[in-house]
Amino acid sequence: MAQVRIRKRGKTFSYIFEAGKKSDGKRKVVEKGGFATRNLAYDAGVAAYIDWKHGNIGIVSENIALKDFMTNWLKNVVALNVKPNTMQMYSAYFKKYILPKLGDIPVQELTPAKLDAWIRELSQEGYAKNTLSQMRMLIRNALNYAIYPAKLISANPANYIKVPKKAPTNVVKRHIITKEKLSELLEKYPFGSPYYIPILILYHTGMRISEVCGLTWDNFDLENNVVTLNKQIVYLNKKGYFFSTLKTQSSNRYIFISNFLAGELKRWKNQQIENEKIAGDSYIYVYRNSEDKIIQQSKSSEKVDAEKVLPVCTRLDGRAIFKYLLTNIFKDEGINAHSFRHTHATMLIENGAIPKGVARRLGHSNTAITQNLYTHNTRKLQEDAAEIFEKAVQANP
Repeated sequence: MAQVRIRKRGKTFSYIFEAGKKSDGKRKVVEKGGFATRNLAYDAGVAAYIDWKHGNIGIVSENIALKDFMTNWLKNVVALNVKPNTMQMYSAYFKKYILPKLGDIPVQELTPAKLDAWIRELSQEGYAKNTLSQMRMLIRNALNYAIYPAKLISANPANYIKVPKKAPTNVVKRHIITKEKLSELLEKYPFGSPYYIPILILYHTGMRISEVCGLTWDNFDLENNVVTLNKQIVYLNKKGYFFSTLKTQSSNRYIFISNFLAGELKRWKNQQIENEKIAGDSYIYVYRNSEDKIIQQSKSSEKVDAEKVLPVCTRLDGRAIFKYLLTNIFKDEGINAHSFRHTHATMLIENGAIPKGVARRLGHSNTAITQNLYTHNTRKLQEDAAEIFEKAVQANP
């Protein structure tokens, strides 16, 4: 292999090859020495060159701890292929669930038995089935990379473990928001409050909270009562808030809204104009820069090199409303944002909406997700089932 050169350094041999260029344009050279013979150096050099050509993350140890391997894999492989918020989630999963219990075990010493004990222990600690599935997926993908191109192991022990069937399906309690509870919320946060519109949108559309926060006025066609969903707001640690694409491709969708909600949105749009007049130069404008980062500054400040956007959900001074504000309010009320989504879907199903239509409205890829996550065994569903069966018996005695 002409790309790999061998040279003698004292009594040992070294291999050397070029691996692209550095950021300053200079050649980047990989070199390693200490080999007893020219042939040993050449064989090692060829293996290293092939690893580099196939995107190996640079791990050369024959016995490497899982924490070191996955840290490099996440940084140098995963980060190049997923959205920043997904990368943030994977890193958090790794640090919280994998690192403390498996991090010091060498990759080559991981066995199905060790991984099975790990996932069963997490299950016994009360983690939800979906979380455990995410953990299994993450470590399985990492160990697939350990097989190739890292060539540290020959088989993936994570392929043989399963999430315990008794793991809880849903740890976060989702409540049905009754009409009385909704009235209580709207009485506490009436029109003019910055939280009135977000609450209405959540209740009347079943959107995810990050989608609601990401709405801008160009998403709405209020004459035809349609909202188009194509972005959300996410928070990246130590970086700030960003506009981002939606969770999945099926999350990109349009939703028809009621005349009532459209009317309230029109009222709020006019109220925002009045709020700006009242605040004057201290009113806050919201911008989106070339990296999709959200910048907020008063209208009297110097212009920034970014696109001005018009968020739907804002505070009275124009600042955008972020997820944590709404989450804290709902927590004080004994509910969470998914309670609105759960309520919306359940009300639709109970009143005869076709599951496929509900799934599309919620941005799910299939009806099974909708029915399993957001509809529950309500009294009304049971009564309807009994009534349908009784009519069937009477029709076919």
